[in-house]
Amino acid sequence: MEGMRNVDHVKKRQIYIQEAKTQVEFACRCYEAFQEAERVSAATDVFFHLHHFLVHASNLDRILDAKPGTDRHTILIGHVDLTGIDLKPFRRLRNHLEHFDERLDRWVSEFDGHAFFDMNIVTGAKGFPEKAFLRALDGETFKFLGEDYNMTDLYHTVLEINCRLTTVSSGC
Repeated sequence: MEGMRNVDHVKKRQIYIQEAKTQVEFACRCYEAFQEAERVSAATDVFFHLHHFLVHASNLDRILDAKPGTDRHTILIGHVDLTGIDLKPFRRLRNHLEHFDERLDRWVSEFDGHAFFDMNIVTGAKGFPEKAFLRALDGETFKFLGEDYNMTDLYHTVLEINCRLTTVSSGC
């Protein structure tokens, strides 16, 4: 019976690992599309692809960083090394975007007529208060409601996770 359980865990782990790899692939495709949109200065597409990149990156985090005591945690523990990786700040940004209506309500209630940026590429803009940025891209930094998120750092983290997943799947 114990041998059957171990085989069952291996198969289940493979399912989680494969889904994590799918999320990596989707995140990378979105990031590449974001870079192309940025290259051609298609602002709406920049934010469209960044949003989807963040969704897939946070899905990756949610799949692999399971809550202790859950079946998924038991299946994955000790098999995927996430040492030194923290996607939670980006999960926070994804949550902001998923609950955008609530964030927008707060931002509008605090609006005092100041200049503001929404879905703008503002690289090099200086002198604006943080409250001016609803959604903006400043170089590699996604600015949202006064918080800054480095997209290149997140992309490199996704690539690092992919390397670790490749190591795990070759050992399954």
